Amino acid sequence: MTVFAGSDGTDGVHLIDEDGQILPLRAIQEYLYTALNVPDGSDALHRVGINYHVVGVLGGQSSGKSTLLNCLFCTHFQMMDETKWRGQTTKGAFLARAAFANSGGDDEEAEAAAPAMVGTGADTSWPLFVVDIEGTDGLERGEDQSFERQLSLFALSLADTLIINMWTVDVGRFNAANMSLLRTIFEVNLQLFSHDSYKKEEKPTLLVVLRDFTDEDTTLYFKTVRQSFDKIWDNIVKPEAFQGSSIDVFFDLRYHVLPHFKLQHAAFNQAVATFREWFFLSTCEQYLFHGGGMFRGVPLDGIPAYLSNCWEMIRASKDLDIPTQREMLARHRCMEVKNNIIQLFTENCREYTECFRRGELVPHLTDVLDREIVDQLRAFHTQTQLYKTTIVHSTEVELGEELLKIELNLIGEYAKHIALKVLAGLDTTVSEAVDRTLRWMLHQAQLIPFITTEKGKTDEGEDYALRERSFGEVCSKKPCLVDNEKCHALVHGFWMRLCHVLHAEMELFYRNSNQQPQQQQQVSRLYDRYASLVEEDPALQESVAHALFDAVAQKISRRFTSMAENATETIHQAFESALNRKLDGTVRFFNTTKALQRCEPQARQAGLVFLNCLLYYRMKVVAEKAVFEHGEREHLGRVVCHLLGKRRKLMVRENNAEQHFFLHYTTISEVPRYPTGVLVAETDSADSPDNAVDRECVLLSQQAVQRVFDMYTQKCEFTMQVQLRSIESEKQHLPVWVLPVMLLLGWNELWYVLSSPILLPIVIFVAVIYLRQRLLSQWEIFEETGPTCVVVAVRVVLRHLQTIYDKLVPRATNEVESETPRYRDPGSLSDVAAHAMRTSLPSTAATEPQTASSLAASATLKQ
Repeated sequence: MTVFAGSDGTDGVHLIDEDGQILPLRAIQEYLYTALNVPDGSDALHRVGINYHVVGVLGGQSSGKSTLLNCLFCTHFQMMDETKWRGQTTKGAFLARAAFANSGGDDEEAEAAAPAMVGTGADTSWPLFVVDIEGTDGLERGEDQSFERQLSLFALSLADTLIINMWTVDVGRFNAANMSLLRTIFEVNLQLFSHDSYKKEEKPTLLVVLRDFTDEDTTLYFKTVRQSFDKIWDNIVKPEAFQGSSIDVFFDLRYHVLPHFKLQHAAFNQAVATFREWFFLSTCEQYLFHGGGMFRGVPLDGIPAYLSNCWEMIRASKDLDIPTQREMLARHRCMEVKNNIIQLFTENCREYTECFRRGELVPHLTDVLDREIVDQLRAFHTQTQLYKTTIVHSTEVELGEELLKIELNLIGEYAKHIALKVLAGLDTTVSEAVDRTLRWMLHQAQLIPFITTEKGKTDEGEDYALRERSFGEVCSKKPCLVDNEKCHALVHGFWMRLCHVLHAEMELFYRNSNQQPQQQQQVSRLYDRYASLVEEDPALQESVAHALFDAVAQKISRRFTSMAENATETIHQAFESALNRKLDGTVRFFNTTKALQRCEPQARQAGLVFLNCLLYYRMKVVAEKAVFEHGEREHLGRVVCHLLGKRRKLMVRENNAEQHFFLHYTTISEVPRYPTGVLVAETDSADSPDNAVDRECVLLSQQAVQRVFDMYTQKCEFTMQVQLRSIESEKQHLPVWVLPVMLLLGWNELWYVLSSPILLPIVIFVAVIYLRQRLLSQWEIFEETGPTCVVVAVRVVLRHLQTIYDKLVPRATNEVESETPRYRDPGSLSDVAAHAMRTSLPSTAATEPQTASSLAASATLKQ
């Protein structure tokens, strides 16, 4: 017969000491490994599962309980030496493994079978553990029966079969037969049965063993014992639900007798050998464990925690609920397995992290991690399948989410490593996109007309009748009011346009079936040596795109924060750019002070609008779910679907409070009014995001705006003084009366030249060659100071003449390219996107924000 070998496990372990302290979990687990003769940390406990049994013994002190267990199960519990003393030997509770003799086989086969699963033959057995309980009615405990009751409850919560050791001569007695102990057992088991979730099939076996039996007929003795049990049962106060129940509902009662240990030693040994078959031979008629495994359903790998929890509840005098303890054990075991798997998976991920840092490529990283997660979940299910299904399922779901989170973190870390390489190539593209949008904003700011004022009275002291003011009236003495609505719309349009341009550049990094081959090639060049790696791993590509979006958003945030910290210099540079460059981007030279003074208000207004843009950082990164085609989601992995559900998108902050968080202008010479009436959310504030602005996004405080405006005004005035002095120093005009006098005195000579067909072309040729720059400068002066109607008429005539000339004399291609303006028209959004496609990345044309259309009337007015 092949069985588990006892090995050193038969020596036993002191499970509960005399002070009521139970052995630590780790010590119990180590003993179980020793009892099964397997290495510590193996899966032998898990493979045993619930295929084991526990036998306990209760009885009076010094009644031979330990002796019976040693003879019956080949254990080595300490026995009393009657030649030296009579008293308490077993203190608390001891646990040992039974070691049955090997019949029909050798010892080596039994030892080899110890750590493995036993076959299903009729004469095979699983591990059997024996619990030796401290005896009752001892002198050492006296009348204190609390510890006796606790040990009885502990034995009932653990043992499949509970042996009641009783002397034959004490049958029919109450105190001598330890009927008080039986009463305690009945009450405790009735307490367990009172729980609604308790299974009625979970009833232990009470095996009454009558010791020193010398008669031949056992009927009378068994009948007397049963009558004693029934009498005790009838005297117990039972719940209403069990008033009419018999003792057989709660216990499986079995009886057996053994000869005298000393006087009939040979017969005793023979009877014990026969009795032993009740515990291990499944073909025996009296076999005790036909139910299969341990009747409480506690797997062997969870028995240490189960014992500790039960004893803790018993010692605390709390109501012991076995089903609840099983649920606690299931949670404990599931959490233990879950933590071990997470730790193992984290260690494996750490190895990949080291590979990233060394610059090694890890192909198909997502597929490798997905397969490992599937294996880990399968291992979890295998190790916890014997526990409560609902708890196992919920913990398995939690484990899957934890492993997914670790996988996403690892892929995200790898993606950030790749994104750093890609971001180096995107640095110029992002900077140029911001610069283009800033130039567009300054261009549009110069097109916003001022509002003229007519002074009146209001509740606040004075009133202004507002009307749009033509650019010819800018230099008048009346104050110029800034159009706040259009300025605020321009600030919002600036941020909208910036989001559009950046998003058009960045969305190409996401996996998209509509991408053109040229666009894919451009993106692959940015990935460099990671191109094939990213292309083969959709999850990694999505994660890299996420990392790039976040990195670009942080870069833009840092740039605007830096500009806000140097706001004075930043908006002054915008003022100089608006003052010294025309609307087409070419350099502008002023020949008269009148022209300079006419452009100054628009340039100042452009700087103030830029200041409004620096007041609050209005860009944010939000996550939006990708749209799946029909059936597409089924072919994607869980990681890819998770990442697709968090695709980044750049948007403008525009809740109820942020829509009103703008500087309010009056005139360009007065400090803008700070939006103090808008609620700013403090840290850990309970204000909802819809009625407050984010304090972290506020770049300029009220004091900072005041200080920046004062410094900006001083710098603008200094710049104007420098420009005016430069214009005055370059003035070399003749007096007004000189030309009329020269024309009068030289009229005859002038008429002679004009009427001569030979001299006239020569004079014109010489004038064009030597006086061209002088004529152009005079024309520019006339443009700045002459009547608008005359200037416009001359421009139209010259434009038509140039058109006719181009048609008659076509120019070469290189000449056309050489005369292309250095700067594009910043007012065209499609031109911005097209330029981005040519310079760095293939980009789709962004749509024109609504702000540009709202300012078209202003451009027409200026023309």
